[in-house]
Amino acid sequence: MRIASLAVAALLAGCSRDPVDARYPALYQRALEATTASAEVPQDGAERFVAFFESMDQPGLVERVDALYGTAVYFSDTLFVAEERAALEKHFERLQASGVRIDVDLDDAVISGRNLYLRWRMRTGSSSGSSEAHTIGMTQLRFDETGRISLHQDFWDSSEGVYRRVPVLGAAIRFVDARIAGKP
Repeated sequence: MRIASLAVAALLAGCSRDPVDARYPALYQRALEATTASAEVPQDGAERFVAFFESMDQPGLVERVDALYGTAVYFSDTLFVAEERAALEKHFERLQASGVRIDVDLDDAVISGRNLYLRWRMRTGSSSGSSEAHTIGMTQLRFDETGRISLHQDFWDSSEGVYRRVPVLGAAIRFVDARIAGKP
């Protein structure tokens, strides 16, 4: 049993994120500090956010990224971190090229100071419809003077939405979860 636990630990360590992720909390903190004087939350901020993600498979993606996100932007969806819009454009282009389909149900939107917090349910899958993942999460948004997003931080469990669906890794995660829960 110990050998199996060590094997799982080694597998998970081998699948760890790249070195930028070791700085993830510091990057988020720096982005928070850099956007403290952000602009007021636009009236249609939540609707534009949802519309963007639901149109990932449509033409004109780069133009929609430029319309939604400011030139100076911090973006983290827990799987990818960007500190410039050009990197964010490439990230969304890769998602689009992979045939990703995203449906978002917005459950709640709360404005606190100059922050917009969104609680959502998301279904992601391929355009072929072969596989679909369901997840829940929250997003913190801040906006610049032009009404575009300057900070986008997602808070969600990527193991539920992504990693459990990866062959071998998903089984390893379920094994570790069962061990923690005290199940044989």
